[in-house]
Amino acid sequence: MQKAVAQTYTRLLHQKNIQAANLYLLELSEQFSPQIARLALDNNHLKNFAATKAYACVRVCFAKKSEQLAYEHIKSRTLCFGVEAPIIQKQITLTGALKRLSDEKWWRANLYRSCMRQFESTSIRCGLTHSKAGLYISDASFKAVQSKRIRNEELLKSLIAVNELGHEFTLANLASLSVSNPVNRRNELMARLHGFDVTAKKLNHAGIFSTITCPSRMHARFKKSGDPNPSYENYDPRMSQAYLCRLWSQIRTALSHLNIQIYGFRVAEPQHDGTPHWHLLIYSAPENVSQIKQIISSYALNDSPNEPGASKIRSTHLDIDWSKGTGVGYIAKYISKNVDGMHVEKDLMGNDAASTAKRVSAWASIQGIRQFQQLGGPTVTSWRELRRINEAPEGILNNAREAADAGNWQLFTEILGGVDCPRKDQKIKLAWSYSDEIGMYAEPKGDSIFGVTDGLNVLVTRIHTWTINRSTKKPSIPSAAG
Repeated sequence: MQKAVAQTYTRLLHQKNIQAANLYLLELSEQFSPQIARLALDNNHLKNFAATKAYACVRVCFAKKSEQLAYEHIKSRTLCFGVEAPIIQKQITLTGALKRLSDEKWWRANLYRSCMRQFESTSIRCGLTHSKAGLYISDASFKAVQSKRIRNEELLKSLIAVNELGHEFTLANLASLSVSNPVNRRNELMARLHGFDVTAKKLNHAGIFSTITCPSRMHARFKKSGDPNPSYENYDPRMSQAYLCRLWSQIRTALSHLNIQIYGFRVAEPQHDGTPHWHLLIYSAPENVSQIKQIISSYALNDSPNEPGASKIRSTHLDIDWSKGTGVGYIAKYISKNVDGMHVEKDLMGNDAASTAKRVSAWASIQGIRQFQQLGGPTVTSWRELRRINEAPEGILNNAREAADAGNWQLFTEILGGVDCPRKDQKIKLAWSYSDEIGMYAEPKGDSIFGVTDGLNVLVTRIHTWTINRSTKKPSIPSAAG
């Protein structure tokens, strides 16, 4: 980082003047400290620092006459490095907030999240994240994320889940069966994409593949050379993602006012310097296509419309030609290279897709960016709940269960009411239960999903009760056949 800062300082000194170079250094030093880097990259230091902060909060709780005074004192004096106190609301009580602030694990998680984001934001400003340095994410941040994932995997292997029947599984085994497994995640996304594609053909709908990018001022570096962008305004990836979310909200509102129904998928992925852009696979009635394109392009140009190339780059649209392939074919490679790189040998920059997929995943993890979002259609949670069980009462619940079990998203969508059916009117909904059992922060555990319902019947999908224990022996390595 010192070398990168020195290079930028020297460049500003020669290209502009000493005042510009000193201002850059001053702003950087005010934004960043070596302590942030240590907390982000050194796990042992993070654990020790978190324990110190938690103990300090415990002392405040004992010293103050009331919980409210203790909470106010901690908010004003103890918090640091971007960590914010839990907000008192329906789910979080004052006692629960103080329990969290006195918990080393709470501090460790929040310090790691905040400091990693600050470190990566500074790395972008210093020139450590771009096509000629660390692609999508700085090398130091990527190494830290990979180390954390290895520690998490080892932890999952050491924890045993036991149900009321005495059946035991390591958490690592259970995780491998869920969508946290990249293979399962990609397969599920592809199944849902294919389902929407079949639906579009059945309804004679048209498809559009659109891309939306951020204005130049949100990009730190030029792609070809890796040189600094003079119009860059110190946007980090989360700020750019927030801009795209606001933009999409405006687009959805405009479409809603025109009563234009859409469905499909959105993929958020980083450009070389970590700035996100979106790919959208949108299906709608053929008569809506021109308006959808016009609305997306219009809103995409609301910000900085006169910058060079904005009209061509800010938003692009491709009509899906059913005679040449499916809509899935247009977006499948973006899904794959943002999950595990499977079936994609090289990414758009010529790098090994499997390797860059890990960097993309690390980027999303640090920034807290949701990579994939479904547009329209039924909730995938109902689909996942129904896939947990092997039988259901005859009727709509069993029909939906069979469709989900067969991976038939088109039929599942049709059974629940179709792609244009609002979530509140869908024929199958999640079933929730309230638990007043006290959790680790002295609060009721609250609402949780226990099944699905068609309004008349309730189907329990979460049958077992699990307890988590730490294994006393080394976990065995499962065979290839297992």
